[in-house]
Amino acid sequence: MTTPPPRNAAPSPRLAWASLVAAVAAAALWYHWPQVGAWPLLLGLAPWPVARRLPPRSPAHIPLFAFTLTAAVSLGAAYDPATAWAKFWLIIGGWLLFTALVALHQAGLVRQAAWLLAALGAVVSLYFLCTNDWDSYPTKIAMLVDVGRVLRRWMPAFPGHPLHPNVVGGLLGMSLPFAATTVWSNQGWRRAGGAGLLFFSLVGLLFTASRGAWAALAGAALLIGGWQLAGWVSRRRSLPRRWLMLGGLCLSASLALAFLLFGAPAWGRLLAALPGPNSTLSRLDLYRGSLSLAADYPLVGAGLGSFPLLYASYSLLVHVGHSIHAHNLWLDVAIEQGGFGVLALGWLVALAGISVWRMAADEQLPATLAAGALSLTTILAHGMVDDAFYGSRALLLLFAPLAFVLADPRPRQRRQSRRRLAAALLLALLALLPWQRQPRALAWRNFAAARQSRIELTVYQWPDWPLQDAVRRAVDLSQPIAAYERALALDPANASANRRLGQIELSLGDYDRALAHLQAAYAAAPSNNATRQLLGEAIIVTGGVDAGTTLWAGINQAQGQLALRAFWYEHLGDEQRLAWVHEAMR
Repeated sequence: MTTPPPRNAAPSPRLAWASLVAAVAAAALWYHWPQVGAWPLLLGLAPWPVARRLPPRSPAHIPLFAFTLTAAVSLGAAYDPATAWAKFWLIIGGWLLFTALVALHQAGLVRQAAWLLAALGAVVSLYFLCTNDWDSYPTKIAMLVDVGRVLRRWMPAFPGHPLHPNVVGGLLGMSLPFAATTVWSNQGWRRAGGAGLLFFSLVGLLFTASRGAWAALAGAALLIGGWQLAGWVSRRRSLPRRWLMLGGLCLSASLALAFLLFGAPAWGRLLAALPGPNSTLSRLDLYRGSLSLAADYPLVGAGLGSFPLLYASYSLLVHVGHSIHAHNLWLDVAIEQGGFGVLALGWLVALAGISVWRMAADEQLPATLAAGALSLTTILAHGMVDDAFYGSRALLLLFAPLAFVLADPRPRQRRQSRRRLAAALLLALLALLPWQRQPRALAWRNFAAARQSRIELTVYQWPDWPLQDAVRRAVDLSQPIAAYERALALDPANASANRRLGQIELSLGDYDRALAHLQAAYAAAPSNNATRQLLGEAIIVTGGVDAGTTLWAGINQAQGQLALRAFWYEHLGDEQRLAWVHEAMR
């Protein structure tokens, strides 16, 4: 009887390749048929029990488990369980792919893994050029649209659904550092092959016209230039290269912060000029509304895949889904998985930064590690203005760059001790939170908002229901109302709880109580667009037309929000309040 290899032994190349094939097969099933459920997980893990091995360890597995756990907890809050479970399996698929890439790294096949991601970029680029509907997804550069139409006529047709140009831009931004590595780290025919992959990826990136991906890659290029400059200064001045690089990054960050603080008007105009999901909603308004929505679900989130109707119902105040995501990676995670999900993702990023910092002490970073770090940088930078990886099925590849940065399975004893200490401090903090007044209010607010959205949006379907207000009159909201009141008993000035409770009371026709809660919400957060619209309505329908009209004058009503409110009072047959709303609209 053969003895199984030790837990920390590197997997064999054959097992590493088998793990990758199984992970890709499972991910492909979840990509094309998300409703298939859990059984591809058995396929993805099959090589390890067959080989009598456990999957390889890496420093990323604990925060990855934490991230997945927050996603699992948020499933209970999702108003659309089918969509939430489909996204959860994409996260599991991303974990399987990460584990398979770690296995390749530990088996001594890291260069081959880099080639695979470089080839993926070229394949995605060609697929995009062959399948993109230039009429449905035109770029803002007319010449590229014309050339794209010509290219598609000459290219073969491929099955499958077209990819959105911004998603393609994000995927190519992630893969291009690996394509560049295949050129710089090889000679002869291998360099020529890498140059071909790099060329096709760059062509595809150009035709996506994804300015966010372009800017992210430009930032990665600046990091490469900064590293080379730091090396030149280090040789001449005998200074540590990584400290010079850190100093340059700190200086750049300080200048950027100064620009944001002192150039705020110009920065606001720039963000407002960026298109959101359509031309009537600026990116700045989208971020403000999404941040307000994230504050409603601060701990465990509102459920995976829940953004569209959540944002429409509680932030934008319209009757149909408007945006598929917040166009920001961190905001989307905060809304769907809560603050703990953001912390887990930040933990992963911090570990990656620490790993790069330690490797940089040797002055020469391995090419594949540098490619992984730059790839992760493009994901995070692009994720500040778009969300190609968490907001689409490209979520499968969100963790792939980490496998090149965090594949070392040999933790140091000192590092283990620090982790134990950090875990003990975190547990102590979590044990104290329920006894603190504000955190308890936070928990009740999160529970109330999640319960409200699940009760309302599980039922709501337009045009079966005219507005969400009608659902609130038909369902039992006593549980979330009681939870909001408990949160306000602990924190009476809480803007989120007051706004959400006031919105419910406005829908139920309890106008005086709605006015009181919305006034408290406005006092705490006067710039919140939803609060101003709801408070303006509460004032108007209680007879204060002039004061309500003043509030309504500065709100975003580009999606016909005020006409919807007039429709609601017409639907109720409330002639007096309908007349007041029409007067305010004029």
